Amino acid sequence: MYGYLEVAALSLAAIKKLNETHIKVSVLTKGILPAALAEFSKENEYGISLISLDEDYRTKMEPCASPYQERVESLKFLHNAGCKTWISMEPYPTPNLIEQNFSEILSAVEFVNKIIFGRTNYSKEVSAYPSCKRFYNYCAEQVKSFCEQNSINCYIKQGTITEAD
Repeated sequence: MYGYLEVAALSLAAIKKLNETHIKVSVLTKGILPAALAEFSKENEYGISLISLDEDYRTKMEPCASPYQERVESLKFLHNAGCKTWISMEPYPTPNLIEQNFSEILSAVEFVNKIIFGRTNYSKEVSAYPSCKRFYNYCAEQVKSFCEQNSINCYIKQGTITEAD
């Protein structure tokens, strides 16, 4: 049976092979990024999915994913080693799914080079949240402002900013 170490070894071998042929790699994971990635091309980009810092929420919504703090720490290690790093904040939940401090999440990743933010789509629970569109518009503006203040590249997914209800 394949385990984490075998999958990681295969992934590292694939990235190494691609870099040897001058192909840049972009990685996105809900796992822990291996420190060995710091030895590969500095053109590569390494990212994690991060929609919360609440472990109870992670256990409920992403039961097989690595703990949030471990994801952030592995990303910060790579960033400090000179690698390009990013986070994907999607699908970001509305407050009826979890009440959380949005600024706290952003502050936890103020070291990254890029933030991608997007709403949760195709969810009756999210659509049922009063002022759902206004909530996502507000969050998108927060991300843009945070990125501008911290010289971070910002990308807001299409359909996240909409005409408010």
